This record gives sequence, C-alpha cells and structure tokens, in this order.
Amino acid sequence: MPDTVGPSCSMPAPAEPPQPAAVEALRLATAYQASRALHVAIRMHLPDLLADSPRSVEDLARETGAHAPSLRRLLRALASYGVFSEAADGRFALGPLGAALRAGAPGSVRDLALMWGDEDYWITWAELERCVCTGRTAAEHLFGAEDAFRRYAADARFGAVFNAGMTVLSAATAVAVVAAYDFPAAGLVVDVGGGQGRLIAAVLRARPGLQGVLLDLPSVVAGAPGLLAEAGVAERCEVVGGDMFTGVPEGGDLYVLSRVIDSFDDARAIAVLANCRRAMVGGHGRLLLVEPVLPDRVGAVAAPDVQENMLMDLNMLVRTGGRERTEAEYRAFLAAAGLRLERVLPTGAPVSLVEAAPT
Repeated sequence: MPDTVGPSCSMPAPAEPPQPAAVEALRLATAYQASRALHVAIRMHLPDLLADSPRSVEDLARETGAHAPSLRRLLRALASYGVFSEAADGRFALGPLGAALRAGAPGSVRDLALMWGDEDYWITWAELERCVCTGRTAAEHLFGAEDAFRRYAADARFGAVFNAGMTVLSAATAVAVVAAYDFPAAGLVVDVGGGQGRLIAAVLRARPGLQGVLLDLPSVVAGAPGLLAEAGVAERCEVVGGDMFTGVPEGGDLYVLSRVIDSFDDARAIAVLANCRRAMVGGHGRLLLVEPVLPDRVGAVAAPDVQENMLMDLNMLVRTGGRERTEAEYRAFLAAAGLRLERVLPTGAPVSLVEAAPT
C-alpha cells in the first residue's frame, strides 16, 4: 500500500487567514451596524439609566420596556466598544465612552450622536449612489427641498434634533476657535449664520471690549437670547433674525462664518461672501471662515481628522448641495467675492481658520 493518501481522500488545505487589508475593509463595510446600535442605546436612555450604578438587564428591561434577552445582546455588543461594561455578576455599567453620551453631562456628545443617527440622515445617506450619479442632493429627491435649512426650520421634530446636535458641535468648535485666533480687543464682530450663538458668546466672553451681532434665520436665533444671557454677554450682542443671502449687518470689524460656507455650492457661497464684503463699510474689515480645509491630495490611509472631513464632504453632497474645499479652492472663490485669502490657521479641531480681507 502506498504510504500517502490519494487525492480523493486528501484533507482540504487550511484556509488562508484573512489579510489585514481585508479585515479593515470589512470593518469599514460594517461600521454602520455599530452606529445604529449606539443610536438605539441612546434613544433608550441606557447611558443615563446606568449613570449612577451598575444595573441588571432585567431591571433595565423593565424600565425601558425592552425584551430582556435582546437588550442584553445590545449591551454586550456595545460593551465590546467601551460604551458599556459587563461585570462578572451579569450587571452592566457605563464604559469609558458611555460617560460622554449622558444627557447634560459636561462634554456630552449625546445630542450630536442622536442627530447623526436620526432617520432623516439615514434615509438621505441611503441615496448616496443617486447623489454621486446626478450631483443632486438626496433631499431634492426625497423631499423636493432645495434649501436644507429652511426644511429643518419647517420640521418641528427634526429641526429640534438638528439644532440640539449643532449646539454641541458649535460648542466644541467655539473652544478651538477662541484658543487658535487672536480676536481684537475692541470693535464689532458679526457672526453670520451663527445658530443660537455658541461661538459669538465664547468670543465675547474672551474679549470683554468687543460688541457682537448674531445673524441667522428667525426660527434659529429664537433660542439665542437665553444662551447669551447665560454666558453673561447678552447686553453686548444684538440678535438679528434674517437671511444672509439677502444681506448682512453693516459696519463689522470682523465677519465670522463658522461651518456655514461648506453647506453651499460655489455660487451660493460666493453670494454670502459678497454680502459680507459689501457690508465692510469703506473696505474696512476682515473675514474669518471656520471650516474644514481638505488636503490637495489624500494619502492611502489618511489621519482620522482627514477621514472625518472627507466624509463630511460626502455629507454635504447628500444633505445640502455644499462641499468641503482645499485651500486653493477657498482662494479662488474668495477672490470672486472681492476678498483676498491671507492665511490659513490650524486649530485643535477638524476645522481650520481661513482669514481674508477686502481686495
């Protein structure tokens, strides 16, 4: 007898282990699953319910109305990411990430996570392929709406979700901007499209000699007086409900637009910038854009902040028709509005500061 096993009886060759590139590709392909699990947990208030002490699954299920065995699976899945932790006795507690998802906690990103995970975002991102093929927003296809922000203002439910999320984003951005930019000690700062006033409040608190004007849609700035009063700057900041495409307040020494210009295509962005340029009485004044600045060329594996900004660029394609831009692109459309790019300053956040002056 031969001492080797014939081909028909041979054992199958061991499967090749997954290659690192394949593992990373599949992790990217399934990233939405973790995102959805996180959104469900926040909507069920699980981080808040676990804020004080560990609790059993049965206890949590009674309070949330959930199916206990299924709730345990959700908690365990998110425990693997550090949102929760599982003890030996089967109880669950907050993990290191969960503490940042509690309502009202210092530094909480709960409202921003709820915004990103909202159905309004999911259904528009489901239309990404159509957007790439047509260059049109998903909102136009789904809602017949060309102006995303007017749609948010007309939608009481999602408008509240959006405003709450943007307040969190604005607060984080404000900290980075005030730390990175040498605002003047005196004069008038006009915050164009400034939401409920997080940024202008931070600037005025840092510079007691400054005066401010906050401009945004009337439905947006309705919540600004309380925020400005809480910051102790209400007496130094005028709140204006208006449309930046129609015009902006005149006479400012500095016009600030934070996460505004990326929401619009070049034509609409130039229209807003031209309004700011016209408002600079006698050609006096400066402009400060707080925006992501994309690299001219993206490396094979970019840094996390670059990845975040590249995805934000797609988000603008899907949601608003806007885009993120490179320094050269900012220079070109600033020039079209009668402005000259003077410098780009990095911050500790994914945004940079693009400073410009009248030509």
